[in-house]
Amino acid sequence: MICKAWHFLAITGMLLIAGCQTDDLKPTEGGKSEGAAAAAKTPGNGGFYNQTLGAGRVRVGYLGVRRSDHAARQADSEARDGAALAVSSLGSDIVKLTMLESAESLPAIETAARSLASQGIGLLMTTARGAELSAVQAAMVGRDVPVISFETNDVSLPENVYPFRSSPTDSLLEGSTFALAEGATHAMVIAGSQTEVPAAERLAQQIKAFGAKVEPVALLSGGDVPARSLASWNKVDLLIFMSGVKSPGVVLKKADSAKPPRPGRRQVASTALAASDLVDPKMTGTIVCRYDQNIEARLGRRYMATYGLPASTSAAYGFDAMAMAIGLVNAFGDGAFAAERLRSPSGFSGSLGIFRFEENGDVRRNCDVFKVAKGSYVFFQKAPPTL
Repeated sequence: MICKAWHFLAITGMLLIAGCQTDDLKPTEGGKSEGAAAAAKTPGNGGFYNQTLGAGRVRVGYLGVRRSDHAARQADSEARDGAALAVSSLGSDIVKLTMLESAESLPAIETAARSLASQGIGLLMTTARGAELSAVQAAMVGRDVPVISFETNDVSLPENVYPFRSSPTDSLLEGSTFALAEGATHAMVIAGSQTEVPAAERLAQQIKAFGAKVEPVALLSGGDVPARSLASWNKVDLLIFMSGVKSPGVVLKKADSAKPPRPGRRQVASTALAASDLVDPKMTGTIVCRYDQNIEARLGRRYMATYGLPASTSAAYGFDAMAMAIGLVNAFGDGAFAAERLRSPSGFSGSLGIFRFEENGDVRRNCDVFKVAKGSYVFFQKAPPTL
């Protein structure tokens, strides 16, 4: 797991992604990258994109789904642009990327996926989600094509589908393991609603796997910590707030008044904190793990030169997924996308940092540690260079 890298995990043999190491991700001076322009619209198809980039022998597919929701459509556009930029700037002679957009219906998605499968793709990236992923896999019958989904570990996915986005729960895990490395030993996860409990329980089990004692998840009721959790309140030295907890500083003040906290207690939260939380004295020193701090430094100028826009997190995910594919093909050719390659414990380096797929297929990323102070997130420690 990533977290043990904070102080004492050293993994050698990092699989180098051509053009995707930290130094290489610093943009070069000059104009737009050739071939990385936005995907073309084919006349008569309602404006759906269909474009192929690169001239490599190994084929990769990108299947986008045209959503009615503007934010989702924008995220798809940015991820696609990031993938296109990776091909044009890192591997136009290594891979051939076909980007195809589908209407938001299961038959249309399956048809589009079948079209990509017929072209002999070895890897598919997609913004399909939920039941749509089963339709995608149905189109791959007879072919072992791994799928990179821009979903998170919080979502249940079909076999051979790899989540690629990191969620607030993932950042809570990394922040918690940093706190454990600092000396915390006894944790409690606090959930803001019943819908958060399953994710909170998974998080608690992951923290427990690192040797910490973990109390049952504390589900707030009316903003109050339940009595059974207060019973052990003075024993825990690590509190983890799920992203749905509103006004965690107020929660702390009330609970600490009822039962004084253990000295030296640490707190972990996500970037879902509101401005009022950041200025609350009870939240000072809270650990927050962030994945998005180096996108501009590693990708921003190159992306801006190509598209005239700042590089978003969605663009970085698209770039990193494609850069990973290019690096694997460069190293292993036709066998690049075998499970043992994708799940290499050495991991990969991208604009969002170091990441890898675990044995169960979940994605893990390192992240920079910040602490809440003076009404803001204050940088505390840089992400480790290895997982």
